[in-house]
Amino acid sequence: QKHPPKKRLEEMYLWYLLAAASAPDASACFSPPRAHGPPGRGPAHAGSLALDAAQGDSRRSVLRGGAFGVSTLVSANSRPAAAVAAAPPSRDVRRTLNFPQTRPGLWIGEASAGRTCEVFVDLACPYSRKIFDVLSKVSGAYSDRLAFAFHNVIQPWHHQSLWLHESTFAVKVLYPAVELTYWTALFEHAPRWYDKEIYGMTRGEFYEDIAAFTAGVVVTAGGADGRGEGEVKARILQYLIPPKQPGGRFPEEAAKILGSGPEDDENALFPLTKQIVKFSRKRGVHVTPTVFFNGIEQAQISSEWNEKKWRAFLDQALC
Repeated sequence: QKHPPKKRLEEMYLWYLLAAASAPDASACFSPPRAHGPPGRGPAHAGSLALDAAQGDSRRSVLRGGAFGVSTLVSANSRPAAAVAAAPPSRDVRRTLNFPQTRPGLWIGEASAGRTCEVFVDLACPYSRKIFDVLSKVSGAYSDRLAFAFHNVIQPWHHQSLWLHESTFAVKVLYPAVELTYWTALFEHAPRWYDKEIYGMTRGEFYEDIAAFTAGVVVTAGGADGRGEGEVKARILQYLIPPKQPGGRFPEEAAKILGSGPEDDENALFPLTKQIVKFSRKRGVHVTPTVFFNGIEQAQISSEWNEKKWRAFLDQALC
């Protein structure tokens, strides 16, 4: 018995899938016309394939392309167009785009100049503290010709690193006008949160401490719009404490700004934390500090560089 060509079998199989997908009840799919096929794999077998496809995961799809010669994406459990149009709008206000609303990191200077010096730092790293201190003194002379970007790198060997960086995320979201002031103050006082200093602190205790510090910096810098330190601290803790934990109070606006939710196990800043971690990993950053100029790593730069060395490097880079 002569069998139909392979292409014909593929077309029949897709035809069965489409029939199953569009039928209100997969079991009601009409039987396909009898066709010649390999022994033991006739219409009944093909019908069962269609039924299996219709009963599969609703997210599964069949790409009709390549050997099939068609470029249409067909959902295995698709609804008719009228039903889709009549569906009520989703009430989920969560942000679903996987990138932050503002550029990651702390930016200083003129980004439109086309030159960027990126410095990847960890707030719990003493070497990052040194390079930030030197560049804080140097950057002013060059900020009209290039941008300095300090990127967060959360290092797992400093378990408090995440919590320190989260405080900068909260400031970026809530009080962006004092972001530079906060980074400067945090690096200045960073030794008080180094490993041996906070070894016995719980996460909750650390959050209380860092939120109080952050509130003091924000209010002193005039970034709180007249609010007191207590109110600012409470606002920051909304972003730091996971909503399901004692003292947790989810900030409703975080759903739209960050994509977090009140039923999450982690805090409101968690989506931004993941994006920041992904950013540094994609750039191949391991130790801190790591410096890039116009996207190219500058491995010769060290945290031991003083102002003179940095000026020589920048003068040559900008000539």
